[in-house]
Amino acid sequence: MIRRDTNTHPKNRAVGYVRRSTDRQEQSIPDQKEALEKYAVEHGLRLAKFYVDDAISGTSTLGRRAFVQMIDDAQGPKRRFDVIVVYDVKRFGRVDNDEAGYYRHILRANGVEVRYASENFNGDTTDDLLRPVKQWQARQESKDLSKVTIRGLLSKSDTGCWMGGVPPHGYDLRYENCEGEFLLILRYMPDGSKEVLDENGKAVRTLARGESLSISKRDYAKLTLSEPERVKVIKNIFKMYADQGKGYRSVADTLNRQSIPTPRGPKWSHIYSGKWTDTTIRAILFNPIYVGDMVWNRRRDGRFHRISHGQAVDRENVHGARLVPNQKEDWIVVRDAHPPLISRRLFEQIRQRLESHSNSIEQRQRFSRANTHGRTWNGQRSRFILSGLMKCSLCGSRYQGVTKAKGKKRLDGTRVKTFYYGCGGYITKGRSVCEMNAIPQKVLEETVIKVVLDSYRPLLGKGGRTKLAEAVKAQIGSEAEEFVAARKRSQRELNKISKTINNLLDNITSTNREFVDRRLGELKQQKHQLEARLEELDRLSLSRDEINSMVSDSMKFLAGLEFVLREGLPQEKLVALRQCVEKTSVDKPAGTITLAIYLVPVGNLQASRESTASV
Repeated sequence: MIRRDTNTHPKNRAVGYVRRSTDRQEQSIPDQKEALEKYAVEHGLRLAKFYVDDAISGTSTLGRRAFVQMIDDAQGPKRRFDVIVVYDVKRFGRVDNDEAGYYRHILRANGVEVRYASENFNGDTTDDLLRPVKQWQARQESKDLSKVTIRGLLSKSDTGCWMGGVPPHGYDLRYENCEGEFLLILRYMPDGSKEVLDENGKAVRTLARGESLSISKRDYAKLTLSEPERVKVIKNIFKMYADQGKGYRSVADTLNRQSIPTPRGPKWSHIYSGKWTDTTIRAILFNPIYVGDMVWNRRRDGRFHRISHGQAVDRENVHGARLVPNQKEDWIVVRDAHPPLISRRLFEQIRQRLESHSNSIEQRQRFSRANTHGRTWNGQRSRFILSGLMKCSLCGSRYQGVTKAKGKKRLDGTRVKTFYYGCGGYITKGRSVCEMNAIPQKVLEETVIKVVLDSYRPLLGKGGRTKLAEAVKAQIGSEAEEFVAARKRSQRELNKISKTINNLLDNITSTNREFVDRRLGELKQQKHQLEARLEELDRLSLSRDEINSMVSDSMKFLAGLEFVLREGLPQEKLVALRQCVEKTSVDKPAGTITLAIYLVPVGNLQASRESTASV
């Protein structure tokens, strides 16, 4: 709002505006205040207050709350100042001339003058010439510094060191000096404070929210495993999603019910509730940090520059959104830079599931193994634990739960209910598709549970662990042979393309440059595709430790399977069955069901065997 200035007060009422960009400029704020107070005395101004933006960049007005409040106060009907004093053009803001001019115009139209304590302006028309030049210089200094900073970060990015910011949940920062000697471990707490730990993990100091450590530029930090409780939380998140089939919300709800502390709480910032959310779970599942790789430049945050193909290039829209995802080819990845929390195979399987299941179960109207995607199966639906696992062998439709009420109403107004499974083709489309072929719920569920338990019972007896390990290795072995063959083919193609590129570069001339440039572009695209394929094959391979872990997890799962299927809650039974059963075919006229049961219930290995039973 711009209004006509009708203020009749003397024009010596002033406020000061001070700003520093980082909390390392410790004396900047006091020094600025002292300079502004001296200027006010020398020029007969009464300095009423200071507007302070501390540790905030001046390249934009976004986030500069004190500056925005000052502009609002200048336009208010009860404005108590006529002059704003700043130290220099840079403190007012390292914005471009258009943005700076916009705010100066608003202030001037409301009767407020901006003065600069250290710029030595003359107070005449020459100021209109000098001020834009100094404003451009202030802006250009930030742009130049931005490029220099990115170059420094690029030189550091291939070392696998932590590039800055809060580490992912489950990791702490281990600081070492340039000679590799231990300095400290830094752990971020949910309230925004930071604990300084010694090499044994004992807390020696606590830094309050906003307080930072004085670290030499020659020192560096790498990710290290955090306390066991946090590591366990991250592993459980991946396990709940991959093995138990829970979706983002279901995982978050489970953690909240268990009162698991979140990475950031309300004391960190007012925007955090202290509850796990689906967006937090999704961010964890998508983060390649957890397989041991240091990944940087996944998003661009710089105002002036972005990183493309390992170089700093100008951003197209400096006034647009700051935080924008980068293309995967611009990511900077250092493999095996720190201890992993999950296997590459598990991460790749989750990534494929995340990318291929964008819609909800209700929209897809289908189910897959361990795939409930956030449905908590509460209420009536949780009664039918086989829903989505069975198909009618006659028409191919899904078998689904059916509730029937029969007889007269009882004294309380209710009727006796019976529960069945029936052919969905009949239920939705009638006899033109199929018959009802109903089977009592209890009969069908008890039959399926018995077949599943009998199928896995030999693994719980003597030598069971060895049998299970052989089953795992048999599947992994066949996959490994395919991976090795595929990797050799891809590597041969990659070597061939690299050789062709080198030959083209060696024989480029002014006459064939256009053809060579076009051909190089095609070859580089093929090279990127092959490199991505090789990375994917590496991710899918399993190490010996991962195989042993899969066997141990399977044995633990099988040891508690009978109790869960006999005594567990419907939701627990549902999740457990989806880890064991791939599909079930129901042939009611023949009185049989055929189950495809996974050989290994943990690890998302797809091999199964068929078992038939009578109903």
